[in-house]
Formats: sequence, structure tokens, C-alpha cells
Amino acid sequence: MKSSNAVTALVDIFISPSKAFNGVKEAKGWSFVAFILLAGMLAASMLAFYNKADPQFLIDQQVAAASVDATIAEQKMIRQSMEQTLDMQVWFALFGGIIGLAVINALMAGYYLFVSKQDPEANYSYGAWYGFGVWTMMPMVISSLGILILVLTASNNQLSPTLFNYASINQLLIGLEVGHPFYTMLESLNIFSIWGIVLAAVGLKCWTNFNFNKALLFAALPSIAIYGIWTVIAII
Repeated sequence: MKSSNAVTALVDIFISPSKAFNGVKEAKGWSFVAFILLAGMLAASMLAFYNKADPQFLIDQQVAAASVDATIAEQKMIRQSMEQTLDMQVWFALFGGIIGLAVINALMAGYYLFVSKQDPEANYSYGAWYGFGVWTMMPMVISSLGILILVLTASNNQLSPTLFNYASINQLLIGLEVGHPFYTMLESLNIFSIWGIVLAAVGLKCWTNFNFNKALLFAALPSIAIYGIWTVIAII
């Protein structure tokens, strides 16, 4: 079975991803719609956050995170730098986030194209794999929706940048403090990125003759490599 149009695919990717990937495989333009939704939700969550957050509290939190081992003089320099760029932060975050998604997906599309060569019958173009990658990132729509809800229901405007990582393994399970060697790594790893890996595995199975275990291995391999290297660096 497959999704009949882009709108149904946007629903199916969350409740029946194989239908979405089967539909995307034979459709053109659906992935553009998905990327617009993804970028739009990301933009909405960031604009809502920076519109509500108390600027001074935000700077205090950022300085504390950036100057764990800094001297008093270095902390002052960091604060001055952040105060000078405060008005631009929202735009850096907004456009940087959207451009970052596009660039990361460009790299992942190349990776998917490479691993698909393991199946001689999977003759999809780089552009097709780029669209494929967009659908694997759709859990970020739910992530952005969660940020919007947290911002809009916050009782005050003292919002921390860590709110963006509300679903991280660190905040949900571990609770490491800023400055710990594994803090940044575990803040970056979240349930939505794991969800994306599972979606990629389902999609690879739909687009190739891989069994699910092989598809899951290929889907998880980039993250395994990144977090493996990150772990070694943190230990050293």
C-alpha cells in the first residue's frame, strides 16, 4: 500500500511510514511540501521562543554555558559579545537551522545513494534520495510542535536555550550538568533523532531489497560513527 498524495503522506509518515515511503518513491514534489512543513515548524518554534524569552535571562544562561572554565575577564568578553549580537540571534538561529537541515540532508542523500548500491535494483537518483532524507527528518515537526507548546504554556518569560533539547536523552534520563564531558553529546541525542533512524530503516527497506536488520544497520551507521567518535573524544 502507498500514500495517495502529499497530504496523506504527511500523516502516514507518523502512523504508517511504509505507506508514505512507497508513495514518495513514485511521486515528484511531495518532498518539497514536506520540507516546507519542516522548515515552517522550525521557524515558528524559534520565533515563538525568542519573542517570549527574557533577553537578559537568555544571555545569563548562554554565558553560563559558554564560560564554564573561563576567567572573570573572559566571561565579561563573552557577555559583551552576546549582548552585541542579541538582536541577530533569532535570525542566526532561524536561517542557520533551516540551512543546516538542507546541508545535513545533502550529505545524507549522498550516503543513502552510496549504500543503495548494495542493491543492484535500487536505481534511484541523488535527488530522489535527497527527498527520501527529508521524510526521515519529519519527527522534527513533532519536536518543533513540542517546543511551541512549552513556550506558549510557560508561566513566565525566563526561558532557557535548553528548552530546544527538551527531548534529549540527558534531560529525560541522565541529568548531567553543564561542563560534564558527556553533557553536550547527550543533549544532542534525543528521541526524535532515534525516531528518524527508525524511519530511515523503514524507508530503506521500502526502497531496496534489504531486510529490516540490514536497513536498520545502514540507517544507524552514521549516528553510530558520529557518537562513537564523540564518546572517544569526551573520554580523552
